[in-house]
Amino acid sequence: MLYSRVPAIKWLRHYRREDIAPDTAAGLTLAIYNVPQGMAYSVLASLPPVYGLYASFFPPLLYFLFGTSRHISIGVFSITCLMVGQARVSILPDYANGTHATEYNGMTGLTPIDVVVVLAFVTGMVQVIMWILHLSFLSAYLSDSVVSGLTFGAALQALVAQLPNVIGVELGHAENDGFLHVLTKLKEILAAVPHANVVALALSMSTIAFLSMFKRFVDPCLQRRKISLPSELLALIITTTMSSVLHLHDRYNVKIVDQIPVGLPAPKLPRFELVPDLLSHATSIAVVSYVITVSMGKLFARKHKYQINNDQEMLALGLVGCFSSLFSVFPTTTSLSRSLINDGAGAKTQVSGLVSSCAILGVILFVAPVLEPLPTCVLSSIVIVALFSLLKKVEELPTLWRFSKTDVAVWVGTALVTFCWDIIEGLACGVVIALMTVIIRTQRPSISLLGKIAETEYRALDSYTRAIATDVPVIRFDAPVIFTNADLLKDSIRDMLKTEQGKLTFFSGASVSFGKKDNSSRVAPKWTAIILDCRSWTYTDAMGVDAVREINEEMLNKKVLLIFANLKSGIRIQYARAGLFKTLLTEENQFCPSIDDAIAVAALLRSDSCAFFHAETEDKIAVM
Repeated sequence: MLYSRVPAIKWLRHYRREDIAPDTAAGLTLAIYNVPQGMAYSVLASLPPVYGLYASFFPPLLYFLFGTSRHISIGVFSITCLMVGQARVSILPDYANGTHATEYNGMTGLTPIDVVVVLAFVTGMVQVIMWILHLSFLSAYLSDSVVSGLTFGAALQALVAQLPNVIGVELGHAENDGFLHVLTKLKEILAAVPHANVVALALSMSTIAFLSMFKRFVDPCLQRRKISLPSELLALIITTTMSSVLHLHDRYNVKIVDQIPVGLPAPKLPRFELVPDLLSHATSIAVVSYVITVSMGKLFARKHKYQINNDQEMLALGLVGCFSSLFSVFPTTTSLSRSLINDGAGAKTQVSGLVSSCAILGVILFVAPVLEPLPTCVLSSIVIVALFSLLKKVEELPTLWRFSKTDVAVWVGTALVTFCWDIIEGLACGVVIALMTVIIRTQRPSISLLGKIAETEYRALDSYTRAIATDVPVIRFDAPVIFTNADLLKDSIRDMLKTEQGKLTFFSGASVSFGKKDNSSRVAPKWTAIILDCRSWTYTDAMGVDAVREINEEMLNKKVLLIFANLKSGIRIQYARAGLFKTLLTEENQFCPSIDDAIAVAALLRSDSCAFFHAETEDKIAVM
């Protein structure tokens, strides 16, 4: 039991000595990237930069014990940091004079870190509860289109959020909540441009240009030589030195990081009275962080041929959140960029994360005060350049449009709601739109008349020119028969019976494709059977059963037998329990394992209908 819940106990016993060097090198490389990213993304989370260092130290230590992926890097990440920032501002809004609120619903003496610590604790508890209830399957409702659209919309929001720092002005958030608040903020930023700090703006533009050019031209050369040199760290060192030497804060009023406490924060309990107000934010962060972590974990597991445990990952993230919150850490998750760097640097196990944490500890204890002159506009510039890669997700749309227009609708809808409203609303809207597309697809399925193209292969007549129509019409209804499309199934069969020689007209707007070629020599003028290819009927409901019962009895009255080919055994059992086919002498004749068998039954029916129907049923049909 202990081995399964604390995987490190098991794999450390088999740790190979030859992995020490690559894990150490990868861990030190991670730490080099963690310093600038941690400080920059902490600003994105509306927190002082030092808390990004704490978030780069504690979570990897805990994931080292409880995680199952050998290569992912736990810590700050742009999307979750933006969600954290929005949650913090919703409780303690910022004001234009650079201060923030300290009261909320009668609670006084609140600080931003009080809010995000509670958020981290609740996020962890939500993930632990989801692990207990085995709810990890809920992440399946976050399709790639939802996640990509959410990422793009959130990246746009994050970009707007960093603009005041870039131009060196202070803007408040207190009155800018609600729908289209981002556009309101953009108007405020444009209005503040004449009051911009020219030095801060020049420093920001120079940093963005340097980072962009470095990543475009220098990084590829360094990668070919397998050299790791983060441009963010260079920018941090250069601008900190400039700020210190030129006294940018005193002379030009450039905002700097200022005081950074030395040492680790003392542990303290969260303020639990904030839990109800942060529950919705925490739930969203819990789901998003889990999806990101498992997606990246699976990516590296496939590449290096090992397995991760999805449930254990949920537990690991939950424990990371709960315990880290005691040490002033905000919610964290897997970083895409640092995970790729960790893998590229040669990491073999989670020991690289342990080494990175130890290096970050050294920075917190000895180096942090040196970074006090660092301009905050530089940190925002680092964030903006990092967001460029997320904004490139819009390039997915042309390719996505070519093969799945519904996914484009999900992507665009999620992105728009996220940008115009908020991440929580965008996430909810994306899931709803994605589920609606599933419902619409089942409501308007493709319906095709099949023809034979090989010994046992059947395809849609209008899609395969080699397909030859059979003597008995074979219809494929490409969806489970449920309440959304039950009427469509009945209407389709009725319309088919009214049509001659395979030229069929369907109403209700379904995507219907019945062959356009002349099959008069193949189709009998008087049908005694219609074959339904049921390979897509994976489940049904009460209305679906009633629809099949109704159309079956209606066809029997018209001397036409419905034959079900490729019907799943579970559906057949449901039909039998509903008493659908009591008019048959042998139920096996109406259920066939293949279309060929169904055609053979239809041929036998033409020659001897008495072999199929009860005497009273035959008499009833004869009277009609």
